Amino acid sequence: MSFRHAAIIIVASTIALLTAGESRSESVRILAAASMTEVIEALSDGFSDANPDIQISTVLAGSGLLARQVQQGVPADIYISANPEWVRWLQDRDFGLSSQVIASNSLIWVSLNADPAQQAIAQQQRIALADPDSVPAGSYARQSLQSMGFWLDIEGRVILATNVRDALGWVVRGHAPVGITYATDAIAYPQLFTDPIAAETHDPIRYEALVLSPAGTDFADYLRSTDAQAILASFGFLPPL
Repeated sequence: MSFRHAAIIIVASTIALLTAGESRSESVRILAAASMTEVIEALSDGFSDANPDIQISTVLAGSGLLARQVQQGVPADIYISANPEWVRWLQDRDFGLSSQVIASNSLIWVSLNADPAQQAIAQQQRIALADPDSVPAGSYARQSLQSMGFWLDIEGRVILATNVRDALGWVVRGHAPVGITYATDAIAYPQLFTDPIAAETHDPIRYEALVLSPAGTDFADYLRSTDAQAILASFGFLPPL
């Protein structure tokens, strides 16, 4: 083979690789709190409509579990936590390029029977609760119950769930008579009775997005857009605090 032919082959191969790289879609991998299960799909669809060449993939779980996965090197471009403390936890370990609060939420009692708060407190029913040590919904709930003076009585009756959606599922399926979830979790279940939990009994429930790589920047910016905020509101989320 002559030098000229070899050079042509090398150039052609290089062009083919570059062309393949140009045609390959970009991707954004999102790690999001389990309480965003439905809304994150709608947000991803809204973002994809404006950015059809970007592929979105999402992993949903408890915020603490996801934060530890980021620390352990699980690939991700953006992390959305239901508690800013987990964002701070990652930033203290030098993860993340930037962060911003994108929404807020509230806590409620849920049950298939009327007066869920009374069932839990007066009737001493068992309570489904996301694990307070790793899941923000459980942490906020414990904080609220402690501030109201009920935690010591309730602690022994708690059924711990790995995330807030599991806690809700136990109530919906009748495995637990009462539970504490976010207000947004119960919207899809009109058969549930709910009682609000006073916001002043716990820290503000803020959802914060942490950009982990440049690929996550545009999606993070989109989350604060008018369109994205309208989607969040349609699923019951409150404006950023």
